[in-house]
This record gives sequence, structure tokens and C-alpha cells, in this order.
Amino acid sequence: MNNSVNLLVGVLEPLVADLEEKKKELAEKKELLENVSRLLAYTKDNVDMLGVYADQDLILDNLEKINTDKDEYKASCYLLKSENDSIKNLPQYKKAYELICDIIEYFKLYKAELIVNTQSLENECHKKDIEKKYCDILKEEAPYVENVDEFEELLNSQTISSEDKIDILLYVINNNNLKYGL
Repeated sequence: MNNSVNLLVGVLEPLVADLEEKKKELAEKKELLENVSRLLAYTKDNVDMLGVYADQDLILDNLEKINTDKDEYKASCYLLKSENDSIKNLPQYKKAYELICDIIEYFKLYKAELIVNTQSLENECHKKDIEKKYCDILKEEAPYVENVDEFEELLNSQTISSEDKIDILLYVINNNNLKYGL
């Protein structure tokens, strides 16, 4: 391995050090996004459905972010179940209705945020996968690069000198030629 290749490997290794952590974070975000999407699909903006949703832990775990608590949430759900018109005319009923609407709106915004975060993490993991791939390839005794465009894109995205990039390309070309027996 030549000095320029060592330099590139030295640049890539810290970039991919947290790859497994990022993949785990991505899996967790995807699972959370699925759970929130399932909640929203179930409730369909119907305030009566939130209190009977099976995964109440998802709702309860997020109440603090909506500046409410479990007791207020449970009381609101209880009030909204009432069929009594005199209870429906109470200011507490209206407040309960608004709280449940706010919770549903929160989850809509949370879903949008999760979609953006998940996409960002997917892009980051994809980039790190490519960086790891070439980091591993370049560590080999005779590195062989199949996808020249992908490698060139990786090389151009790194902050190393043009001379080092040329040196790396020549090194890889020479090793690829050896693979083909040229």
C-alpha cells in the first residue's frame, strides 16, 4: 500500500467508525416511524379512537412533549366517551376535545419529522457503507475496484490533494490490471 492510499484509509476510518451505531439508530427511527404511522392510520383524525388505541405507551411516552400528563390525557379520553349531552356542553369537554386534537396534530408533525430524520440517516448510512467498502478494499494487498464511477465519486468527495488522488487512481488501476493479468 502506498502513502496516498494510507492517507485515504486514514481519512476514511474515522468516518466509518460509527457506522453500526448509525444503522442501529436508523432501525430504531424506522420502527418509531412505523408505530406513529400505525397510530395515525388507526385514529384517522377521530378523537374517539386515540383513547382506545392498543399502543397507549407510544402516546403516554410523548405526553410530556405536548405539555400534558397521563392523568389529564386519561381524563380527557374518559370525558370524550360520554354520550350525555349535558357533559358534552361542559367547558371541560371542549378542553378535552382540544387536547386530544392537539395530541393527534403532534403525532402528525412528529411523523413528518421522523420521515425527514429517517431519510437523512438512510443517506448517511449509505454514504458510510460506501466509505467502509472502499476503506476495506484499499486495505487489501491487491485492491480491486469494480465500480469505477462509485470509487471516483468517493475519491472526489474527500479532502485530499489532487496529487494523492492521482496516485491512488494509478495504484488502483495497476492493481486492477494485475487482476486481469495485464
